[in-house]
Amino acid sequence: MTKDEAEQLVVKAVSLAIARDGASGGVVRTVIINSEGVTRNFYAGDKLPLWHEELEPHNSLLDILNSTSPEPMNI
Repeated sequence: MTKDEAEQLVVKAVSLAIARDGASGGVVRTVIINSEGVTRNFYAGDKLPLWHEELEPHNSLLDILNSTSPEPMNI
């Protein structure tokens, strides 16, 4: 795997995580550290792949809990 292929794999993995987490910030920052030095890259949200059509929708935990919560007990 080349350095560029590895970086694109990381960008894809992080952008998939961003698609599941609306509070993540929506950008990807990578840092490559090797014998040549340090290279920092920034990928703006509008340059990342959109995954919304490829991912299955999931309910939020609150939706799941509200639909399956037992009734409170009277003590």
